[in-house]
Formats: sequence, structure tokens, C-alpha cells
Amino acid sequence: MIAHLGNGASMCALRACKSVATTMGFTAADGLPMGTRCGSIDPGVLVYLMDDLKLDSRAIEKLIYQQSGLLGVSGISSDMRTLLDSPQPRAQFAVDLFVYRVGRELGSLAAAIGGVDAFVFTGGIGENAAVIRERVCRNSKWLGLELDATANSIGGPRISNESSPVSIWTIPTNEELMIAQHTQRVVGKAVAAA
Repeated sequence: MIAHLGNGASMCALRACKSVATTMGFTAADGLPMGTRCGSIDPGVLVYLMDDLKLDSRAIEKLIYQQSGLLGVSGISSDMRTLLDSPQPRAQFAVDLFVYRVGRELGSLAAAIGGVDAFVFTGGIGENAAVIRERVCRNSKWLGLELDATANSIGGPRISNESSPVSIWTIPTNEELMIAQHTQRVVGKAVAAA
């Protein structure tokens, strides 16, 4: 299982290195709460925003993509570092909500693949926020995630303890490299076909 936790956030359950289930939906706004995107939302909220608050589609789009998530909940920032350093109750609530939603999605994804044998943290928050990794693992101990506190504090790469049934890792993401590799493969096929 992979948890890409950053200003954009998603999780993916894999079986034999193939995606089986993900927190993402039709757009990047679905799933986990993110820096400014809301994550999963009850469709009834959209009807309420249109009927009761008289928001049009562009105003709702701006709310969902630019004014929600950690920023909307905290009223302070979309940056997890700022929220973790803040004594403000709304900042702490945004952090708590984020950790809760990651744990809830982890349980759902584990059910989709019948358990977890490895868990990878990546993305800006996943790679750099030891306290978030610790809280997610503590809340998911029932799934077999057992953290090594020292390894977690230095960022791993392996951060599970020796007896953990689930190996837990912190692996840096490299989205630019993946985009370049996929582009090269597509262009190569197009050139070969021409």
C-alpha cells in the first residue's frame, strides 16, 4: 500500500504491483483531504451550496479546489508544517482530521486487498512529517503497523520495527522522473509506429 501524502494526497492498494483500489475518483478533488482540496464530499453538500447559499458552479469549483482541505478546515494554512507548529485549535483539528481520514482510507484499502504486507509513506508530508507517520501507524496498529521510533525520527527508509508484521517505509517520490519515463515510452511507441 502506498500513501502519497502532500499538498495533493492519495492512497493506493496494490496486489502484485498492480493497483487494485485507490482513494482517487473522477477528479483530483476526491479521496483524502489535501492542502486546498476537500477530498470526499457528500453530494448533498453541493446541492445545499447551490440552493441555500446560491453559489454557481465556478464558485463551488473554487471552493472545492482552492479553499477547502487543510486550508479550509484550519482557516490558517494549507501547509502541514505550519499547522503542526500552530497552537490554534482549528489547526490541530485539521491535522487530526487528516490523520483520521488517512487511517479510515487505510482500513478500506486493506479490506480491498485482504490485509497489508507493506506500507509506503511518500510525498512531502509522508516523507518529512515524522509525527504524522507516527500517528497514522499508532492508529493502524490493529492492521499490524508497528513503528520503530528512532528509524521514524530520522526518516528511514525502513521505519517499521523488527517484529512488525507489516514493513513500513519512507520512500522519496520523484514525479518528474515518472512523467519523463512515461512520456519517453509513449513517444517511443509513436515514433516506432510512424
